[in-house]
Amino acid sequence: MTDKRSDSSLVSVVIPLFNAGPWIREALASVAAQTHDVHECIVVDDGSTDDGPDIVREVQQDRSLPLTLIEIQHSGVSVARNTGIAATSGDFVALLDSDDVWSERKLECQVATLQRTGAIMCTTGYALFESKTRKVKGVVTFRRPHQAIRRWLAMEGNGLAISSTALFRRSEVERAENFDPRVSIGEDLEFTLRMSGGGAVIADRRILVGVRTHAAQAHRNLENTAANMAALYDLLPIERFGSSFAKRCRSNLDAHVGYSLLVRRRPVEAAVGLVSALRRDPRRLVTLPIYALGRRIVRRSRVFLSRVFVW
Repeated sequence: MTDKRSDSSLVSVVIPLFNAGPWIREALASVAAQTHDVHECIVVDDGSTDDGPDIVREVQQDRSLPLTLIEIQHSGVSVARNTGIAATSGDFVALLDSDDVWSERKLECQVATLQRTGAIMCTTGYALFESKTRKVKGVVTFRRPHQAIRRWLAMEGNGLAISSTALFRRSEVERAENFDPRVSIGEDLEFTLRMSGGGAVIADRRILVGVRTHAAQAHRNLENTAANMAALYDLLPIERFGSSFAKRCRSNLDAHVGYSLLVRRRPVEAAVGLVSALRRDPRRLVTLPIYALGRRIVRRSRVFLSRVFVW
């Protein structure tokens, strides 16, 4: 274990909070347990209507963390993160979602990696665990982050989960002009694309983050997720990566919506997406489910092959 006082690199932690009362205490406990000193932890309450902010105030009282609570009107996760980042003063900024948790060596490992490599951002591997049972459902790691970002954009790979895995140089966030509030689902992807254009993004393959899965997560709403991905493709715009790649991305999105609606027993609506995918790029009707099955198999196999932190 590293002596917390021995490292002068200042790390600020930013946690957006919205109706996360059942989980925020555990998230904060994982920050307090870090072997690398936490310079400050900024929680931004995005207009919660549950007891989450009260729990944060309780944790403030026990002084286990240099903790600040900022309260804003409900404006979305991008505005909440940007508000928190603007309030930080550390050399590095680490993001954490209010329902996720860290391994105690997470910051220690990442700070060492950024200092050694000069990269602008470091992500880590993560374990997906079921909130009620604590069972690890899958493990995600990356060898080549830039390739992973491109596949993430095309809906053919796992996301980097930067909202809980990322540590970056604060100066680089200012250069990238923070998160875009026009994107509410997929905002981490859009931000990662801009960050990766400014320097090296590196992945620590160790499993240092636990990503909680539960019914209240925003990405489980199919219509919102699909609408936000389509908006993201237009916002970038995706065609800047080449017309062939853009067609592939849009066809994958149509196929994803179509197959998801089919599973939900909404065949008429599903047909619209599947026909659109067929017209754009018919190969994606076959390759997309193959990629999805492959990801699931790999994630689950890594549970047994990796030494997963017990969440």
